[in-house]
Parts: sequence; structure tokens; C-alpha cells
Amino acid sequence: MKMAIVGSGPLAILAAHHFDQIGAEVSLFQRSPLGGNLRTLMDTHPEFKITFENKETTLKEFFEKVMVPAVSDLEQYNLTKHGDVLRVHKRFLSKGEVVPGRTRLYDLFRVVFSRNPQETIVKQMEESPELFAHLGEEVIQSLHKPVESFDDFDIVIEARGFGKTPNPMGAGNSLALNENNLKDSSLLFYEKDIFTKLNLENKKTVILVGNGPTCMLALLKFNDWLLTNPGHELHWVTNEKADTSSGVKWLDQQVTAFRKEIEDRFDKAKLTYETKIREWRDLEDYVKVKVPKPIEPTPLLVVHEGYDVTSVDRLLDREGVFTTIESPDFREFATKPSDMMTLAADALCIARGVSAESLAGNSMLDTEPGFYVLNSLSIDTALEDIKKIEQDILNYFKKA
Repeated sequence: MKMAIVGSGPLAILAAHHFDQIGAEVSLFQRSPLGGNLRTLMDTHPEFKITFENKETTLKEFFEKVMVPAVSDLEQYNLTKHGDVLRVHKRFLSKGEVVPGRTRLYDLFRVVFSRNPQETIVKQMEESPELFAHLGEEVIQSLHKPVESFDDFDIVIEARGFGKTPNPMGAGNSLALNENNLKDSSLLFYEKDIFTKLNLENKKTVILVGNGPTCMLALLKFNDWLLTNPGHELHWVTNEKADTSSGVKWLDQQVTAFRKEIEDRFDKAKLTYETKIREWRDLEDYVKVKVPKPIEPTPLLVVHEGYDVTSVDRLLDREGVFTTIESPDFREFATKPSDMMTLAADALCIARGVSAESLAGNSMLDTEPGFYVLNSLSIDTALEDIKKIEQDILNYFKKA
């Protein structure tokens, strides 16, 4: 039985390894390095905790004990294919068509994928320069373009997770004014780019927009940056309550501790300021003019609950971005209902989650026999789903 598994993340790896172990002829189509977004998270937050086999474990332990051995097996037996799966369809069957006396499984699935031939072409040019010397420049350039290939399978499993396109920062996951013009600039950082591309050096003010796990992890990223320099300032803009759970207990606890430490430091700074300002006011006038007035502390973290971003633009007088945020009158938990303000910052981070990626097999029946989708957030649930898929496949081959 030939089986195609589409994806680069843990769900695809676990499925490919499981079905290879029970004897299926597996091909794992990977668009990016194996591990997917969870690998990026592991690289930046190895102590992030997940549940695996009903036990809490860190991502580092999960990768070392489960992912690395599974990937090693898949690569050892050449079960991985590098390429971007563009579409999956039945070879000939249309949606409303049937095969007399047969199920739709009678017609194989066609997996169409794209590969960049550049590495292969470069290698061939090095091995046979005389051959390529006779080809025109236009022909050589055409050889570098991605080409489409296909292979046919009995069973297909799509396990591409929850997409790769970050949601924009505007209300209702729509674009804010001018966001489209700035989204590829060096001022805006979306989702994982917050951890992989954002350099906090020489940044004094940063705005974070969003909620959920990525946003909570981003808050923790700013911990040292905030606590090591009282001149730094982080504005967190969220259309939810700030204490809304991320869905990850460990992460909620970390963020709560982080916010408490920030608040405690600010309270201590205010007490120190109040003491110093009283002492300064008690000075004789001739002394007071020689002693600088104490500077009132500002919060390191400013939370704007119940606000949405309505527009962004570049700063005219210096490098940076200014962001306009507004709160409606119906959000009673908003810091200030019916309010609008503009925030200036050196960088703008957007952590509003990602859009679900369209399935390559969206041209087939909604419940196409032999076509499965793995998209659970829980590794344990995914393992259960893999076993259900196995049982469902076996049912196709039972005698009537």
C-alpha cells in the first residue's frame, strides 16, 4: 500500500514513522526542514512544556527522545521527499462520478508537487560543463525554474498543521490601514519572526499586538530587555482581557510571574521616587536650583486591554513606526472604552496567530475515502487520530 504524507511537522513525522513501522510504503513530502514550527519553538524555547503520552515534558526532551529517532529512521530509508505539494486529486474521478461496482478507492490519488531544480542543475553543470557550454543563456535560466512532478498513491494524509500565513493586526484579523504597505519592512515582525529576526539592540520602545501562545512567548522574550534597562518600554495591545488564558498552563504561569515582577519593580520605583521628590522639595531654594529634580518613573510594561489597531505608518522625524489603537464603547473591560491614541515605537510585533492553510486536497469530496487530515493541537490526540486512521484503512480491506 503506497501512502503519501504531506507535512514537515511532528504530526507528519509521527504518522510517517507509525505507518512505516507497520509495513506501508510511505513517502513523506516536506516543504521545510523536518520539525516544522514546533522545531522553531524548540530552538527558541526548549523548556516549553507539552503533554506527551499523558505526561508533561519539555520540547527539548520530546525532540531528543521522540522526534530525532523518528526522523533518523525516515531519512535512513529515504522516505522523505523535498517538495511543496501543490494539489492532491483523484487521477480521473470527478466529485460526482462513481466506478460501477467499486468504491472511489479504485482510482488512485495523484499528488502534484513542485521542486526547485537549482541544486541539481548546479551539480550537473559542475560535472558536465562542456554540455552546458553549448546551451543558450535563456535555456540555462529556464532550467532553474521550479518544475511540477507527480506520483500516485493509495492513501493520502495531510498533516500540515495550522498554516504559515500570519494573521494581520487589524480588527477581526483584517489588515489595519497601511499595514499592507509596511508588512515586509524591517519595522514589523510577525509570529516566529519575533523570535528569529527581531534584534532588540538599540530598541527603546516596542509595541506587541496580539494574544494567545505566541504573544505570551513574545512577552517572555522581552523579560531581560525590560528588566535590565529602566529606559525600555513595552506596549502590549490586546482586544481581549490581559489575563485570558493562552491554553497552555505552564505558559500562563510564566507570564503571570513575569507581569508581577514588572509591577513589583514599578511599585518600588514609585516609592523611591516619592521619597526623593519629598526630599528635593524640602531643600532650600538656593540648593534646589543646583540639584536636578527626580524623574518620575514610567511603567516598563503598559497593557492596553480591549484595543484594536486601526492604522500604522512610519515616523517622519526618526526611524520607527507609529500605531493608532482604538477601543469600542461596548468592551467594558477596556482600559478606556471609546478611546483612541497613537503609540510611537522602534519596532512593531504582531502575534495574532496564523491562518489555516488550504488543503491540497480541497478539490475532492468532503469525506473522500482514503484521504485524511491531521490537525490536532495535542500530540496525544494526534497519536489517537493516527490509530483511528489505521483502523479505518484496515476496514477497507476486510471481506464483506
